[in-house]
Amino acid sequence: MKQLFNLKSYFTFLSRNKVYTAINVFGLSISLMFVLLIGVYTWQEKSVDRQHSKGDRIYAMGLDFYEDHEKELGFHHAILSRFRKNYPEIENTCGFVVSDMRLQKGDEFYKATVLETDSTFFSMFDFKLLQGDRQTCLNDRNNVVVTKRFANKWFGTEEVLGREITWNDSIRYHVTGVVEDFDNTLINKNVEMIIDFSWERYHNTANMDENFPKAVNMSGASIFLQVRKGAKMMGREKEFGKFIHSFWPDFDKAPFYCRPFLVPLNKIYFSGYESYNDNLHTGNSRLVNLLFIVGLVVLLFAIMNYINLTVAQSGYRAREMAARRLFGAKRKHIILRLMIESSTLCFLSLLVAVSLALAFAPMTGRLLSTTMDMRVLATPAVIGLLLAFTLLVGFISGIFPAYVLSKAKPIEVVRGTFRHRTKMVLGRVFIVVQNIITIVMLACATIMSLQMLHLVNAPLGFNTKNLICLYQGDAFSSTNFPVFLNKVKQVSGVKLVSCSDGTPQDGGNNNTVTGKDKVYSFQMLIGDPNYMKVYGLSLKHDNHVGHRPVIYLNDQAVGDLKMKPTDSHMSDFYKQTKFFLFPEDAAFGGILNVFRLRNITETKVYPLLLCIKDKVENPWNVTIQFEGNPAKTYKEIQRIYKEVFHEELNQAHPFVDKSIESVFESELRLSKIIALFAFIAIVISLLGLVAMSTYFIQQRSKEIAIRKVFGSTSNRIRRDLIRTFLQYVAVAFIISVPIIWYFASEWISQYSYRIVWWPWIIVAGILVLFISFCAVAIQSYMASNENPVNNIKQE
Repeated sequence: MKQLFNLKSYFTFLSRNKVYTAINVFGLSISLMFVLLIGVYTWQEKSVDRQHSKGDRIYAMGLDFYEDHEKELGFHHAILSRFRKNYPEIENTCGFVVSDMRLQKGDEFYKATVLETDSTFFSMFDFKLLQGDRQTCLNDRNNVVVTKRFANKWFGTEEVLGREITWNDSIRYHVTGVVEDFDNTLINKNVEMIIDFSWERYHNTANMDENFPKAVNMSGASIFLQVRKGAKMMGREKEFGKFIHSFWPDFDKAPFYCRPFLVPLNKIYFSGYESYNDNLHTGNSRLVNLLFIVGLVVLLFAIMNYINLTVAQSGYRAREMAARRLFGAKRKHIILRLMIESSTLCFLSLLVAVSLALAFAPMTGRLLSTTMDMRVLATPAVIGLLLAFTLLVGFISGIFPAYVLSKAKPIEVVRGTFRHRTKMVLGRVFIVVQNIITIVMLACATIMSLQMLHLVNAPLGFNTKNLICLYQGDAFSSTNFPVFLNKVKQVSGVKLVSCSDGTPQDGGNNNTVTGKDKVYSFQMLIGDPNYMKVYGLSLKHDNHVGHRPVIYLNDQAVGDLKMKPTDSHMSDFYKQTKFFLFPEDAAFGGILNVFRLRNITETKVYPLLLCIKDKVENPWNVTIQFEGNPAKTYKEIQRIYKEVFHEELNQAHPFVDKSIESVFESELRLSKIIALFAFIAIVISLLGLVAMSTYFIQQRSKEIAIRKVFGSTSNRIRRDLIRTFLQYVAVAFIISVPIIWYFASEWISQYSYRIVWWPWIIVAGILVLFISFCAVAIQSYMASNENPVNNIKQE
């Protein structure tokens, strides 16, 4: 039994077969690294908001806009009090919105992300409160709970109870608690302060209960219902809809056409529903599942390589195993020994994989837009799970080679018949499977990447290049704003600066009105005289109005506002509608050429009003047209912003083209991940093919020598050897085509503006064929040119 764990001969074998060892360790290490990273990411995603003790009794309510086939997490905050009074099974309620608050500390300003919520927040949710009383910390409207990150940033310490935070010069908040940073939750992870919901009146009065239902932001708040044990909530949406209609009659009528729906707290994260104003951040279950699948595929590749190479090497190891059988070892001991060897190699690969996972964790986090908490790998439970998983991989990898080697009879090894009989069948199957998966992944990654580039670079009818668009509402309302504009205009490379309320890439503001015959929904943009020049907007019909304010319409708006292209002033219907911030006496300037709002996937063309004023007061946006180095220009604008407003300018997507690209961020990330795994799959399969072709050609060396002796040319032998391996690629391509067609056609059908995608299936097949050719060409050339005497005299 002791001889089972004496692995000296195995390590000698590994040292003498360095290519075999390197390919197996590389393949297993890379695949196990991906398994570790994907496992950590999946664990983080699956554990979101699982820490709440009442989580199984908490439900979020949202709006189902069934006419538009859209669901949105959120409702008006005012319904919470009515639900509490009408339904005794509801034990607790909580609602919140996320806003920004511009704080001042001395001469410096800081924009803090604020959660405005009810006093029940900490009684419903079990977020860890580091300091303070969770029952009373939000009882007063002037109380504030800060995150640990904000406490250290603002005060330089976590001991901040009783300290004050001043907003708007006169409003003072008293710090009554410090909460752990919002990391493992649905709630916006940028939240730094928690205050009473009543302060939302300073940000959006349409979210306030006292304005309901006269002025409503329908889905402005994220609202949660906590029910008593045993209470049933799911399946009662019709009942809740009727109840809401009783105090909000317009709720389910035109133009909204909506109904309520509920989602349990533990299912929200992967529900796919969006929330208003970034209150909640949801996950991508498709991404998690895809990562899990491709991680297993890469691991499968490594296992295939191990089995392939071990079986190919069976002739060498069989002599050793036959000798052990002759010296009394039983077959089960041979099997067990080979299983121990494969597990040993897997453990060595695991050590390498852990090091690689720690090294690549930051890069993986950036790719997945998260922070990888690798500390979980050091927990006893995970260590035990890793050891068990490694043993399982070792068992799967070693079981077939162990069966083949232990089955051999010593006399077969002596005669040389064992090696000949087992050299090709399993290898052929594995090579075909690897090529199928490689072609599928490569084709899908190529199609997805090209389709995303097609969408990002699609012509929208307005300028997107060399534009910086800033969204900094509070700062743009300050007295220092003109100073900022003047300084920006003087920056080298800046051509034009425009102030506006809304931009083509964000769609501007919406105004929905009920006319005599139907409901009208208008998009509205307001800009200064430079606005149309900056965005490159042009007219198909120009009334040549020389004064401002002037309004330009698209074709749809002309019809809906009951106007004609030749009209000089806006219609009576326009004046009766009273569009927000639009002057009643504005002239009609003409009809705009067609351009898309937001991005190319917005297939619906909305009636659009563009008002050009001499000056836009308190603008929402400042758009800067520039030439030259984008990074250098933005850095200079950041410097000016800091100098004038005494706060940092850190906008996620300041460049207009990048802002449009960010809309497709999840799909772009998905295509990058598939491309990465396709590359890894190609590398692992390439290494395996190189090694397999080497061993297969070595086993056919006598046959090659005899054929050359009888007159066969080197070119013919080389052609036959290469054709043998390329046939496997051809078989794999034939099988992979319907698989690619099924997945790619279904995925790309969601886009009306799409590429011609099917030729890339052929390109992927040709590329894999070329890689396979390169993998076997060198060995085939060397084998066909070798002196046949060298191989014949060995026999």
